[in-house]
Amino acid sequence: MSFVQVVETIESAPARGADRPTVIFDFDGTLADTLSAIIGIVNDHADEFHIQPLNDRDVEGLRGLSNLEILRKYNIPLTRLPGLLLRSQKELHDRMHEVKLFPGIRDLVLALKAEGVQMGILTSNSRENVHKLLRQRDLDVFDFIHSESNFFGKNRAMNHLMRTRGLKPGKVVYVGDEARDIEASRRVSIRVIAVSWGFHRRDVLLKQGPDYMVDSPDEILAIVLG
Repeated sequence: MSFVQVVETIESAPARGADRPTVIFDFDGTLADTLSAIIGIVNDHADEFHIQPLNDRDVEGLRGLSNLEILRKYNIPLTRLPGLLLRSQKELHDRMHEVKLFPGIRDLVLALKAEGVQMGILTSNSRENVHKLLRQRDLDVFDFIHSESNFFGKNRAMNHLMRTRGLKPGKVVYVGDEARDIEASRRVSIRVIAVSWGFHRRDVLLKQGPDYMVDSPDEILAIVLG
């Protein structure tokens, strides 16, 4: 084979990862186990929120409720929600050293990166918090991080991200831990992988009919590379 033929072969070959979907991860409850830190913040301000401090049994009960149902349960008006979320994010920034990645996540992300898969994060948490954790864990390898308030309308944030990045629905898969992740993905016509280690229980997620239901990061790797 001549030099010209070798060059033409290399140039015509698909880039590694070119035929694979862009993987967009949720952050809280999917990549990072922020729940304990968030509960700690809520309990620190229980008097202000007019609720009793949450114990393990309370938290387990919340895992079967939607965000709106949680607000109703604790009589938190929607008008107070933006301020509470902003304060929680700021206080969480000081607790990020307490937050751990879920087991197997680091290996998953690095394996996808090695295969040339484009990866991003879509979160209602702050970019500062996400960047801080990724830098602390030496995992700042994502192609993009999109932070947008989406407590009830995550599909709007997904649409915004996809337009901004020029992503086509058929070439995207979303990975999340809440029922709203599945609902939002359906609305924007992208595939969704639901993970069982996050906030919502497995049975709650299955009722929403995700494209894939996984119990370990290794399963995500097999789906994306398969």
